[in-house]
Amino acid sequence: MKIKLSGNKLTSWLNGTEMVSITDDKIGAGKGSIALQIHDGGGIKVKWRNINIVLPQ
Repeated sequence: MKIKLSGNKLTSWLNGTEMVSITDDKIGAGKGSIALQIHDGGGIKVKWRNINIVLPQ
């Protein structure tokens, strides 16, 4: 999955196919952190790999 956020425009791709592209002023005004979420239960084990975070220069 790839997610790009530029100002108030968010676009996401899954396996190279664009899935969502939206423009939202609330998204553009947001401040906070990036979190990776899993749901607990059933002995779930989740691993992430090849995570890249690129900040604008």
